Amino acid sequence: MIQEERFSKKFFWILNAAVFACFIALMAVATKFDLQINHALSDGDSFFADLFALIGEYPAYFAVPVGGAIVFFNAPLFKKKQQRVLIRIVGCLAVFGGWFFFLYAGTKLVEPPHLVGLSVVGAVGIGATTLWVGSLVKTETMNKLFKYGVFLIVFTLVTLAVIQTSKNIFCRMRYRDMLAEGNFEGFTPWYEINLGRVDPNPDYHYTSFPSGHTSSAAHVFVLCVLCDMYPALNKKTVRVAFNASCFVFTAVVAVARIVDDAHFLSDVLVGGYVTYLICVLCRYVFFGKGNYNFRIAENNNKEVEKRE
Repeated sequence: MIQEERFSKKFFWILNAAVFACFIALMAVATKFDLQINHALSDGDSFFADLFALIGEYPAYFAVPVGGAIVFFNAPLFKKKQQRVLIRIVGCLAVFGGWFFFLYAGTKLVEPPHLVGLSVVGAVGIGATTLWVGSLVKTETMNKLFKYGVFLIVFTLVTLAVIQTSKNIFCRMRYRDMLAEGNFEGFTPWYEINLGRVDPNPDYHYTSFPSGHTSSAAHVFVLCVLCDMYPALNKKTVRVAFNASCFVFTAVVAVARIVDDAHFLSDVLVGGYVTYLICVLCRYVFFGKGNYNFRIAENNNKEVEKRE
């Protein structure tokens, strides 16, 4: 066990140093060749790009409803009725609100009519199903996941705020809009701030930098926290496999966004790395001291063990 813990810490530092080094190196390439890379990879009719534009957002959209369900079912931990009601409300808002946002704002292959109404109905149906599935999970398991559920919600909201604020500050023109213009005069390097940039064409959205899809894909790294929480997953091979799978998935989505003419290399690099970094920081804040449970959940489990 001690050996595994030592490996975990060593693996953490080596991994993050390697990720940072790769990020800096690729950003140097992107700074010089952003436009040329898009010229080479551009394929607006790619099925590969359409597929990963669709599923690349799933990790971020699923995190909030799942976290909300975990929070919802931990309400009985609190003795005061007002606290239990508040926890239930927060959980429900995360579950139903998360699914509504997914259905309403998520990428779709075909845009359906009456989108708001369908999103409301869908959110109610999927949200109710989520809570039903959650009711089948053992109470002890939900208690153990309580802090993890809050972590999922906080991490997602912080990342969303950072990415969307950055988009509004840099206001970078998308490659596909330049293709529609028939020229690349609107191209700006990733580091150039264009706050308040507008264009007469309402179809253009200056939200290229950083990539929201790649950021959403990088939410998959929340799964790596489970390696710390469960001894069965805290193995060298399992930990390496989890991280490698997360990196591959995020990288594939990043490439797909370039192929789809939606983003530049620098867009996807920053979107993915910033999200990964926020995940690492939130992971440290929530679980840095090795405590994966809220004290109230620990006390409850001790009382249950005594009764048994």
